[in-house]
Amino acid sequence: MKYLKNIKDNLMKHNLPLAVYAVLIAVFVWFYISVTQYPSVQKTIQHVKLAQDITGTTAADNGLSLISCDIDEVTIEILGSRTQIGNLNNDNLVAYIDANNVTSSGTKNLSIKVRSTDSNINFEVQSVYPPTASVVLDKYDTREYPIYPKIPNVSAMEGKAINSGELTCTPDTILITGPSAQLDKISKCYAASNKILSLESSYNLSSDEIQLYSEDSTLIDQSGLTFANSNFSIYIPVRTQKTVKLSVSVANAPGDFNKNFLDFTISPETIVLASNNSQTEIPDTIDVGKILLSDLDINYSKTFTLSTILDNSEYINVSDVETVTVKLNNENLAKTDLTLDQDRITISNIPDSSYEYSIITQRMTISVVGPEEIINEITAEDIIADVNLLNADITVDQFNTNVNFSCPKYDNVWVTTSSKVSVRRTKTETSTSSDEEESTSTV
Repeated sequence: MKYLKNIKDNLMKHNLPLAVYAVLIAVFVWFYISVTQYPSVQKTIQHVKLAQDITGTTAADNGLSLISCDIDEVTIEILGSRTQIGNLNNDNLVAYIDANNVTSSGTKNLSIKVRSTDSNINFEVQSVYPPTASVVLDKYDTREYPIYPKIPNVSAMEGKAINSGELTCTPDTILITGPSAQLDKISKCYAASNKILSLESSYNLSSDEIQLYSEDSTLIDQSGLTFANSNFSIYIPVRTQKTVKLSVSVANAPGDFNKNFLDFTISPETIVLASNNSQTEIPDTIDVGKILLSDLDINYSKTFTLSTILDNSEYINVSDVETVTVKLNNENLAKTDLTLDQDRITISNIPDSSYEYSIITQRMTISVVGPEEIINEITAEDIIADVNLLNADITVDQFNTNVNFSCPKYDNVWVTTSSKVSVRRTKTETSTSSDEEESTSTV
């Protein structure tokens, strides 16, 4: 056994170079046969990235950009010389979209081509899978839109209200850049804040996000869009607000008349008033107007305009109400006509004692309104008619003037007549004698 082992060791020692030469010759022969007998080979390469760039194509020259593509990578089969394509892989091959001969925007189905990053390598593309890509091409544009504030989680404390009509954004416009087709969908832009706040006074709030909506109020996907500015300041005006009761006042009533007897139906009964001054105390009740007692006939109804009533006041009407209707409740009321003779009409507050004043009107008919049981019994003797000449501007000896009526016996009866009477003034005898004496003395 030892003898055989020695023979083996001697052979390995003296024939090792020969073995190496044999291997080299075999490789050379294989390479020679491959190159000469099989110069071209076919190679499959997977996961070749599809470039999302159309620079230098007809589409790009027409101002179009690649908006989206449904393919990210492809598998290719190439044919070429072993020495040329042997080292090609998905790192040094590029798949690209053939966007030549495309001049219009829209969705296109375009061919996919392949090239090497090394222009010195030549090969033939046998196949590309998938062979085409569905792409969206469009022109990028920049447009300006008005932007509005949106604060869904902001409220006002009790007794306060947010004046939504003066809610503003600064700046009030936004510049958006993106595909024209996507910009065409934008109908309204909002600078929104999702912060939860309860405010007592006016406040400035920074926006959290931009929201874009289409005409049908659908939220628009913002991918592919860029904003020149995404930071907006939202001004939230807070004002004092209160629900107040409406009332009316009665004017030109005798001092002994019970105004509380009058019962009115006011529609609406209340309105909501606001003030931009947070320190303003809004009253519980507001008077919508004055009504002359003589105008209160048994079927009285009048409409008041709130804008006229509140004009030049610090209060703002925030109700959906523009007019207020006031009606006299005539239940259990009645009306009658009475005739007053001349001697029932008195004159008071004569301005000049050098004149005498007398009623020329012989009689006048008046209408009296009050509780039915009283009206059934009332007479002309219960009514006082007085012509008050206080502050009267009398320049002629005969004139017409109003009569003031009262009913001392009943504090819930009133006269609706506003007829005038004729009054004559004459010089008193004493005044005439004095004038004559003064004239004689002068002579």
